Amino acid sequence: MIRRLLILYLICFIKTNLARRRCINNGVLFHEKILRSPIVIFGEVVGKRVYVDSDTELLFNVSFRVDCIFKGPAIQSPIEITDAGIKSGHTACQWLDRGYLYVVFLEKWGIHANGYRPLDFQERLVDDITNELLAKTCGLTKTPPLYSATDRCPEVSNRTFCPHDENDVRVVPQQENFNNRFPPVKSSYFDQGSLFQLQSNVTIPRDGSIVAFSGGLTNNHACYSTISGLLLFIVTLIMIILF
Repeated sequence: MIRRLLILYLICFIKTNLARRRCINNGVLFHEKILRSPIVIFGEVVGKRVYVDSDTELLFNVSFRVDCIFKGPAIQSPIEITDAGIKSGHTACQWLDRGYLYVVFLEKWGIHANGYRPLDFQERLVDDITNELLAKTCGLTKTPPLYSATDRCPEVSNRTFCPHDENDVRVVPQQENFNNRFPPVKSSYFDQGSLFQLQSNVTIPRDGSIVAFSGGLTNNHACYSTISGLLLFIVTLIMIILF
């Protein structure tokens, strides 16, 4: 009788654990995220509001200060990022903690002019490795947000690694017609199909594998949840064997 109850409990535990929210590192490289994202921007999280917190999902909205646009149309700072977090049907998660700088991969979303949502990619926390990746990733632009009076863009697409990229960067006064602030796109490997594999988005780490430098950040919440679930499973299995 005890064995049957333990087996029933084990079955329920497995079903419940499979349905719980979780994050999977999908192994998408940094340059692939850029290539597959219509909008890539750099900036700081200035506000975060959780609106769903369940066993299967953790969703929140974020107020995001745009410091630089690496890819995509003109954007006025700040923007609202919605549907971020742990979402059913997605493999990647977003954390976007307040007060930190990130590179985020977005698409336009919602009816509001400043509404966006993340693609199924994890954001990249800005650190020394991220700055190195940006400098060695070709095809990026350095465009300040609309009406910006300062230039907070980091170095991207360094000419040493991207000799075919030419980026014109300037801060436009607020009264200037901002249509003139985006010069014609220069020749780049992004626009040369057969040559793309040779040069575009080349990332050359100093040491070690490219995977070690371009993976997203892991999160302790997912790690602790997996370990505790595994320990509970092992204890239950031992009890079934003993009884």
